[in-house]
Amino acid sequence: MASDELMAKDCFARHVGVELLECGGGSACVRLRILPHHLNGLGIVQGGVVFTLADFAFAAASNSRGAVAVALDTHLSFLKAARDGTLTARCREVGLNRRTAFYAVDVTDDAGALVAVFQGTAYRKTDAVPPA
Repeated sequence: MASDELMAKDCFARHVGVELLECGGGSACVRLRILPHHLNGLGIVQGGVVFTLADFAFAAASNSRGAVAVALDTHLSFLKAARDGTLTARCREVGLNRRTAFYAVDVTDDAGALVAVFQGTAYRKTDAVPPA
């Protein structure tokens, strides 16, 4: 199963509304159209929604090399509030070893402004991503 097929099976991301745009070679790009149910009591996108978007991009990128990868550590910093439009998360691989890989994700709004930055470390298992 390719990483994009694996990500299509992510029921939570699909429920939230995350859309996979690109995936392969240690990178991924995902998007989310902001809807009223994504907003918190202050009228801004709830932090868990931003984390889910970044984490999904991280999962897609880290599993795109054919080996099952799971998160060891993640960190998210919020830089700007988002209220409407779309959010895009672009993940890139910044380091790859036999058992670990390191990723950076930029979450941006429609104007291209950084909303959040995410760093993730993945553990690369010996298992291949399972066939469809």
